[in-house]
Amino acid sequence: MRRLLTATLLAGAALATTGAAPAEEQAMLDAFDRALTAMTYAAAGLAVFAIVWAGFVLMAEGADDRGGGRARTAVALAVVGLVLVLLAKAVAALLRSGLVQFPTP
Repeated sequence: MRRLLTATLLAGAALATTGAAPAEEQAMLDAFDRALTAMTYAAAGLAVFAIVWAGFVLMAEGADDRGGGRARTAVALAVVGLVLVLLAKAVAALLRSGLVQFPTP
């Protein structure tokens, strides 16, 4: 996953600095979009798993004085992670649509 992200970021930076042909540029943008879409689906699945796991943790701990601290933290972190991935997808969509210009040297 880390290698895929690094490769797509490096390819995007190289594309922005070299001024690739329109067909190559479109192919790179499509590949980047597919990678972001895959990461979004993976993050959504992991968030659902984390929330379900937090429910099991809450049931196992019971209603003690802390009020389900570990479970509440797990749900909060899952939601924050999902929001971050969705924001990355939104920023990429804004850049691709041309609404926000990508700075080039």
